[in-house]
Amino acid sequence: MKTSVKRIVCSLFAFCILVLALSACGGSKDDSNANNTSNTSSKTTVSGDASNVEVQRPSGWVATENPYEKMPESIKGQTVRYATWIDHYNTEGAVPLANIENDIGIKAELFTVPQGGYFDQLMAMIATGDVPDVVKSNEGTGCFPLTLQVLQPINKCSTVDLTDSIWDQTILETATIDGNIYLVNTIGSPWSGSNLVYYNKALFEENGFKTPAEYYEEGNWTWATMEKVLKDVKSLGEGYQGGYVDVEVLGDSAGASFCKYDYKTATFSSGVSDPKLLATYETYAKWKEAGLVNGNFTQFKEGKCGIVITGVYGLKKTGHWMTMDPNDVGYTYLPALQDGTIGLTSSIYRMYGVCTKAPHADAAGWFIRYWLDPENYELTDTFITNNAGNFYYELTNNPASNKYFNFDDGCAVLIGSTSSAVFNSGAKSAASAQVNTKIQAVSNQVDQAVAAANDLIQKVKDQYK
Repeated sequence: MKTSVKRIVCSLFAFCILVLALSACGGSKDDSNANNTSNTSSKTTVSGDASNVEVQRPSGWVATENPYEKMPESIKGQTVRYATWIDHYNTEGAVPLANIENDIGIKAELFTVPQGGYFDQLMAMIATGDVPDVVKSNEGTGCFPLTLQVLQPINKCSTVDLTDSIWDQTILETATIDGNIYLVNTIGSPWSGSNLVYYNKALFEENGFKTPAEYYEEGNWTWATMEKVLKDVKSLGEGYQGGYVDVEVLGDSAGASFCKYDYKTATFSSGVSDPKLLATYETYAKWKEAGLVNGNFTQFKEGKCGIVITGVYGLKKTGHWMTMDPNDVGYTYLPALQDGTIGLTSSIYRMYGVCTKAPHADAAGWFIRYWLDPENYELTDTFITNNAGNFYYELTNNPASNKYFNFDDGCAVLIGSTSSAVFNSGAKSAASAQVNTKIQAVSNQVDQAVAAANDLIQKVKDQYK
């Protein structure tokens, strides 16, 4: 693809602007760690600076001279509206937005929808005839299966080539229902997210503690060794906290949540009786009772908190740790439940699809392809170190079989609640001896949510046979 003058100007602009949109990859449950077993070492150095190392985007697809050669002439000149709450004109998304018309002949506009109640707002707009073309699935109450309320199959409404090697086919598989593909993302997508473990390197080095990365690299990074890490830091005395642990993300690493989804059969089921769910909340309760998980982000930056579990935003220069020396920010994968088990990638389900009744559905598919192509962005100078950039891509581009997507929030909305707290608040606050009772107490609510989610999937199947 030829480089336009506009691209050069926008590239210089993108180098200077804040990477605000990738902050959507932040948060406690998002950005959304790679495959991790207790006996497997990382392919990427997972801590420290490496200024002589270049950021290598993942391989797996071959860029072509013009991947839009087969785009129908009839859709050129159409304006695709993308429904989002992010002002992408002031993020790195400004580059593809500015260049898309010159590059492929499609115009693009942002269609502003508040993040809170995203799908309710969308459905209200659609009911009035104000319909966007592109929508997205995100984390929290913006996640699957709620997405299905406003989507149509891309393979039925757009000529975009979904067999193109740029697409992450393992992710497309998770969004395929009865042969129809509703959501997509790409290999090397600039809009993706997963969770990981950050640790304050200076704190560990000054006190001679073994780091999470060292445990991982020796094949011994489990919940038990994470507890050892928390205790080591806590032992430093008053003012020191072991860490900040998101209990739902901890459960994700073991493949445990209240509502479970099997994408191969497109079926939700209850996770209430899963022993790994009980282990998650009992472990968290014991750590809480021992005062090991009372830390916060501020204490981490001050060198008073050992670890924080959160998303990839911390790997960005404008992220959570922007005021820290980047060489003090260590990072590694989530731990495995125990020896011999796999630590799954806790990932947000950030995906893109074509809105039902979209006025420019075919063009929408081609817009998504362009929007998710990392070659259309200027992402140099994005990460705290080049190693962090390599780790980001390794983390977010594992196949779906190595990831775990938690849909508790979306299922909770289907039964009139506002978040997954309707399922986990009791277990999260309970003493360890009461955790099982609290989990079982919400069994009926989980069953109702599972039934509602399966009803929604069945409705979609019937609609697009």
